Amino acid sequence: MKKLSAVYFFLVFLIFFQFGFPAFADEVPDINAEAFILMDMESGQILCEKNADQERSPASTTKILTSIIALERASLDTEMTASQRAIDSVDIYNYVTAGIKPGEIIKLENLLELMLVTSANEVGYIIAENVSPDGTIAGFVRLMNQKAEELGLTGSHFTNPCGLEDPDHVSTARDLAILGREAMKYDAFREIVAKTEITMPDTNFRKSQDWNASYLTYTNRLLISRSKYYSKVTGIKTGYTDPAGRCLVASAVNPDGMELISVVLGADIQNPNIVFEESQKLLEYGFANYSVQDVVKDGEYIGRSEVADAVDAKKVELISQGSIRHILPLDTEKLNQNLTLVKKLNEPFKAPIEKGQVLGSLEYFYNGKSIGSVSIVASNSIEKTTIAQIRDKYMEIVNDKRFTLGLKIAGVLIIVLIVLRLVLKAVSRRSNRRRRYYSSASSRKKKNVRFRNFR
Repeated sequence: MKKLSAVYFFLVFLIFFQFGFPAFADEVPDINAEAFILMDMESGQILCEKNADQERSPASTTKILTSIIALERASLDTEMTASQRAIDSVDIYNYVTAGIKPGEIIKLENLLELMLVTSANEVGYIIAENVSPDGTIAGFVRLMNQKAEELGLTGSHFTNPCGLEDPDHVSTARDLAILGREAMKYDAFREIVAKTEITMPDTNFRKSQDWNASYLTYTNRLLISRSKYYSKVTGIKTGYTDPAGRCLVASAVNPDGMELISVVLGADIQNPNIVFEESQKLLEYGFANYSVQDVVKDGEYIGRSEVADAVDAKKVELISQGSIRHILPLDTEKLNQNLTLVKKLNEPFKAPIEKGQVLGSLEYFYNGKSIGSVSIVASNSIEKTTIAQIRDKYMEIVNDKRFTLGLKIAGVLIIVLIVLRLVLKAVSRRSNRRRRYYSSASSRKKKNVRFRNFR
């Protein structure tokens, strides 16, 4: 028996350590980069951040903004010509280039592939000159800063289209996350930044196979990463210079369709893999600890309330109209601590009530910030009693201004008639008294005459 008990204990011990208990990685991962942010792609909700508003060199992540402006102002099949000035704008010894030749004509779609997948820098200048209203880089830079202001990028200022180092060329982790979200709204952009290989077409200067393969190498190695927390990396853009450090704007989606965007800036330049490792840590933290949850569903039962003047004292059933889905912690305790509800009802309720009639609202808050509201409506109709209908009709008539005015006029007329009647009575009585007086006087005279004649 002792041996059997020991076996049972050993099996329980193995099961315990093999499966353990479910846990949540509440602590934000230790990221050694200078700045980072993790954001929900759909809502823009921030899941964690560090120095997210610190102005830093964005390096080649700048090309996200260049792509947005290009896609706004030109179609993918627009042919663009490379100028000598655009090619000479980039120091080929310090920055990645694609080896494009002056006068070479390439479609915008292929230029975007070179700029976003291989991070070719002269491409940014070629696109800028062809898209700029006045054909100049300065004109395109004005468009960049106008767009930055339009998107609310309060910590950004741009001086060139590809991220060449300049003291006045700055951005922040938060601004780059906003840019990434905006760019991923374009299907063409989303498709390009998910590529790990590209093929260049024939141009007026060369055949497809004549492109140097070393120029067509993708830079975002996170695209080939694997994780139990996400099903696919969807983008977006790398960046690197000595002052900027290693940078990456990345995004991934899990099997439930939740997509997160991370920005890591200023990672160690000595380790070429560190920015991908830390970006993966950030993304995995988000997927491990948060999910898109139904805060309230359409038609959800809210409760019931009494209704004045209801037939048979029937109560109204309350349900939600509309739904709210939001990224929330998987940790129930943390969720209950930070999710609050404000319910407003237009009480007291009075019959009649129509099915679907709005009777109030529900507003949900997470960490003190509103995450949405829905209406509270009646799921059943409530009729009013006959007595209440008669009473209300009476009160309606009594409270009607025209009825009140009519009563006042009638009252005044009655008073006038009464006064007139009293006056007429008074006049009539006075006339009667006079007639009686004169009649009496005449009678006395006649008596006196008869008396004198008698004598």
